[in-house]
Amino acid sequence: MKGQPILILALFAVSGVAGGYHALQSKQRANEIQKTFEKYSDTVKTRSDETNFYVESNGIPDHPMMIGITAWQQQVPLPQKYTGANAWQFPLNPVPAKNPLSAKDHFFRGAIAIAANGVPIFNPIKNDGRTDTFLAGELDKYGGHCGRSDDYHYHIAPVILQEKIGTKVPVAYALDGYPIYGYTEPDGKTPKDLDQFNGHTTSIGYHYHATKNYPYINGGFHGEVTDRDGQVDPQPRAQSPRPAMPPLRGAKITDFKTVNPLKSYSLTYTIDGATEKVNYEILADGSVKFDYVDRNGAVRTETYRGRPGRGGGNGGRKGPDQGGGPGQGGPDKGGPGGGGGQLGPPPGPRKPWFVDHAKELDTNKDGEVSTQEVIDQCKESFKQYSQGAEFIDMEKLPKLPTVRLAIGGFIKVHAKELDMNSDGKLTEKEITDSMMRMFRKQDKNGDGKLSGSELEG
Repeated sequence: MKGQPILILALFAVSGVAGGYHALQSKQRANEIQKTFEKYSDTVKTRSDETNFYVESNGIPDHPMMIGITAWQQQVPLPQKYTGANAWQFPLNPVPAKNPLSAKDHFFRGAIAIAANGVPIFNPIKNDGRTDTFLAGELDKYGGHCGRSDDYHYHIAPVILQEKIGTKVPVAYALDGYPIYGYTEPDGKTPKDLDQFNGHTTSIGYHYHATKNYPYINGGFHGEVTDRDGQVDPQPRAQSPRPAMPPLRGAKITDFKTVNPLKSYSLTYTIDGATEKVNYEILADGSVKFDYVDRNGAVRTETYRGRPGRGGGNGGRKGPDQGGGPGQGGPDKGGPGGGGGQLGPPPGPRKPWFVDHAKELDTNKDGEVSTQEVIDQCKESFKQYSQGAEFIDMEKLPKLPTVRLAIGGFIKVHAKELDMNSDGKLTEKEITDSMMRMFRKQDKNGDGKLSGSELEG
């Protein structure tokens, strides 16, 4: 027994050495990752702990934005507060996944990577699960556009950044922690034997590559990530003081100017052979003033005021092809403003929608949510909103009373995301298909009902 204290002390000593080694390893890894972001240190701040690397930014790149977009939803770039608890994060030491997830059928919501300039990168496929945003004309010449929170983000690799950072460091990091290089290896050679995710293992370890054809960037995750409600969790929230806008069919963005960095901007577009503009300014109180200049020079002004504590991302309206949904903002000319504005409480893990609303969906109170219960609520909600028509008129929907069902409330908030073909006519099939797609993701054992651990957050 006399030797036991010495043995225990020895074990503690070994444990301490191992802990110190891992801390040193994490520090070295953080220093290596930092090289990707250091050329943007004036606008991008980074930090790390022993587990994760964090990236803080305003989400606004230093290159021109929006020019060349031919499928526009009238969103414009606004600075975001990706800071503090709302920063982007990924693991310092990525772990290969036992069951890697493809971006072809996962992660249609939120970002899948973060670029060297602090701008997020989303799945190239939009929230309908089939449309290639690049081929559809939705992206500018650098591969970016704005989501419904007026948040600028990319959908393909922003290789333009290599003009500033070079080709020897990654152009981005996927949210599983693996680096993403450009079209070549760091030594300039052409990548070979890329897997389905645009990645491979070489002497520098596993990494992804940008490609000029789909999937353009990481086509999924070689490493472990948490898939929650169709997006990588956790995710920062993006916010805008105004609600999402409808598509402006036939418009083409021809110019975008930064009048005063992070303060005021001017977007020019053509439609029906005429030129129109959107000039906007971020005011001292955080509200945003928009001047809409029509083809005759007439100006219509709207000022949207935010309200603290409501926003998208992990706590509000967020769809697959947007970086956090706006709260319900309001123009100064009308009723009270709301939503958006300043950040609310720090984001944290969020319960899946079906878990949050299980009691409302479980109409027979048997402790389970069945496929039929979901379909029945879809039908009843559609019936009440459509008022006998073959579709729900998206323009009229905001003025209709909210249907007092769980799915009725979901439709009212997420109508634009449910309108898969963006024709302004929301059908029962579009609603049911979307809800069942969410249902199947939560139905882990595929038995057609949600029960037990499937209803736990």
